[in-house]
Amino acid sequence: MNLKYVSYMSNQAQILKENDIEKLLFQIREKNKRLAITGLLLLIQGKFIQYIEGPEDEIEKVYNKIKSDPRHNQLILLDSGDIDERQFKDWSMAYKKIDDQTVEDITGYKNLELDDLFLKPNQEKKHPVLKVLYNFTKALAS
Repeated sequence: MNLKYVSYMSNQAQILKENDIEKLLFQIREKNKRLAITGLLLLIQGKFIQYIEGPEDEIEKVYNKIKSDPRHNQLILLDSGDIDERQFKDWSMAYKKIDDQTVEDITGYKNLELDDLFLKPNQEKKHPVLKVLYNFTKALAS
């Protein structure tokens, strides 16, 4: 089976309360279990940053649905590719809300202005938000 991963960032179309996020996570986790998808969802400065992995065909279907999901807007693809082994073998969808101090500790950026990215998308493969995402990916996967 070919495994693929995708990571993206998006604005919340409507700011979700913590209770709404918990309900969303329950739905995502149940669906991901059926589709053999695993991953991580971060909430940083009101933005969703997500990493998903799984069977190539399922990842493509899910990512295409995410792109047209009205709960997201201004979606930016951060990274994607093939993988030999899952990072999240046991996580249908891990979740973490990240504060600004944690972002600064990981990236060294005092002000990571995520809003600016939606106005001026950064096409670099190594965007600072990827450093935050992969820091948590590595920590949770070990």
